[in-house]
Amino acid sequence: MADVSQDKLEVPLKAAPECYADSPIVLTVHDPEHRLGFRPQIALHLKDRVPATVFRSFLINRRGRGRFYGWMPEQLEGATLLADKATAEASGRANPEISVRRLSLLELALLLVLRRPVFVLRILRLLMVGNVKGAKFRFVRQCDALSAPDYNEWVAAQEAAERAEAPDSPNNWPVRPIVLVSIGRGTEKAVAATRASLAKQTWGDYVEASAEEVAAMEDAGSARPQLWMRLPAGMRLAPRALERLVRPFAFSAAVAAVYCDEDRINSRGRRTLPFFKPAWNPPLAQSGWLPLDGAIIRLADLPDGLDLENMPFGELIAKAATGRRGAVLHVPRVLLHRNPPHRRATRAVAPPARAAETPKVSVIIPTRDRADLLEACLNGLFEGTKGVELDVIVIDNDSSDTAALALMNRYQEAGRIRRLPLPGEFNFSTACNLGVEASRHELILLLNNDVEPLQLGWLANLAGELNDPDVGAAGCLLLFPDGYVQHGGVTLGAGTVARHSFHFLHPRSGEDNGLLRERREISAVTAACLLTRKSLWARLGGMDEDNLTVAFNDVDYCVKVVRQAGMKIIWTPDSAMLHRESVSRGADNTPEKLRRFAREEKTVYERWGAILQNDPYHNPNLSLITEDLVLQAHPRDLSPRSSG
Repeated sequence: MADVSQDKLEVPLKAAPECYADSPIVLTVHDPEHRLGFRPQIALHLKDRVPATVFRSFLINRRGRGRFYGWMPEQLEGATLLADKATAEASGRANPEISVRRLSLLELALLLVLRRPVFVLRILRLLMVGNVKGAKFRFVRQCDALSAPDYNEWVAAQEAAERAEAPDSPNNWPVRPIVLVSIGRGTEKAVAATRASLAKQTWGDYVEASAEEVAAMEDAGSARPQLWMRLPAGMRLAPRALERLVRPFAFSAAVAAVYCDEDRINSRGRRTLPFFKPAWNPPLAQSGWLPLDGAIIRLADLPDGLDLENMPFGELIAKAATGRRGAVLHVPRVLLHRNPPHRRATRAVAPPARAAETPKVSVIIPTRDRADLLEACLNGLFEGTKGVELDVIVIDNDSSDTAALALMNRYQEAGRIRRLPLPGEFNFSTACNLGVEASRHELILLLNNDVEPLQLGWLANLAGELNDPDVGAAGCLLLFPDGYVQHGGVTLGAGTVARHSFHFLHPRSGEDNGLLRERREISAVTAACLLTRKSLWARLGGMDEDNLTVAFNDVDYCVKVVRQAGMKIIWTPDSAMLHRESVSRGADNTPEKLRRFAREEKTVYERWGAILQNDPYHNPNLSLITEDLVLQAHPRDLSPRSSG
């Protein structure tokens, strides 16, 4: 038994914590009086690491039974169960029964075969192509995913938590906006279903009006601002949908639009296929990937003369929020239910306009020995790149291999590269700072020596992104030689500090929800192939060569681009590269390298901790521990959020 007189309790481990470290475990809970609530969290305490605690969560059902599966961190020194305050029963007397044990790899493999067979096949495919590292990575992530809840059970737990929320009386709001609601064309039954959901709203200040009628209206500067919602026939609203979507407008005149997450109601009336959206992402809205039906927009922010009935809502929002990145808010709650399901538009999006002149790019390549890698990289630059004027700077970190030295001498004598020596211990940040200082052009490309282009126009496409003065950096799709994804962007907070998005997924597996085909705004990209501006680099102080010598220097720089310079970062699949991932540097698996990694992890987390926990482009209902699109039992911050 465990005493939960407090809202947390130690997990009773039968052996020392190190016996569970870097191993799969199963934790079983029987809590019939729900003293832990429906969505408890497990705090895993780490030795000599920052963050010192990482969190997992799982569901306990109405019978009080729950089971958590997870792969424990290497530095585990203890674990604590945290009660879900929103749903815990403080009046209960019986203490929960808790047990924990290690799982054998055979047990775990059998569980995955039974519960996640499709993912087991994907792991086997990785092994078949010799990608052992990828298979191990996905095996561990799938262990963590065993605790991912069934969607309808998750919905029930969230609804229980919402019922416990303190009431938010609109009578106390500064203003009470009126919402004009336009229901699209559809069958009588579909329109009736939408109207029935409107009739159940906790927010009653709405008026139904056609899009044509709304277009004819003028906001005469009344004290009650007019808002507009356009709903497809058949779409239903959760009872508090209008209230939650209207609230941000009541408290800020700067808000231009608000949207939310959604799901589908199937033929049996069950909620299914949730769509957890990112914060405002104009490229995704423009392409149609981001569905925005059911969003609310401030009419006064719309320019005159728009086709309100037929124009895609993403375009309407973009026009309302022109020049104001923080004016569009996302409420990360499932407040809309579709029937029939959303069909994504296949609108062709024009690539960014290229400059009239040929882009000039300084390419900075840190290297040491490995002539085979460097030769492939340089050959790709000079023979596999078109439409760009290159200034190639190779930062040589104490190469001693005769083939590598001969290669660099040959290219330098031909006037194709400049070789700058960098003696001493490898320091990626110093190498990049040295290269940028010596560069001749405004556009700067950081490029690993184990990266090769897969398209002739890759760099011209990437340079086109920086024609937008609001874009501070851009990155691209990186693939392993076997075709699996090495880099589809970076998700802040994944793991601890950050992790590559869609790591070790195959681009054609369908696990990315189509994002690997979408140009989009993102919080960070890897410096294995990162394009930025020399002037911006200088303004932000470049990379931190004192504290971030190898790891997370790219994350730190990208966060500065967004948070300090107020600029955007773009990831694009229109530039694709092959990446062998740190082949020349080796893995971070020696004791000294692990200590260095921990120091650099600590530096970035202490510098940007709050930002790392709230990546606007990763929905707070999705896990930061398992793979990219896995549901999390206990959501993070559900406050309205922007990407600005």
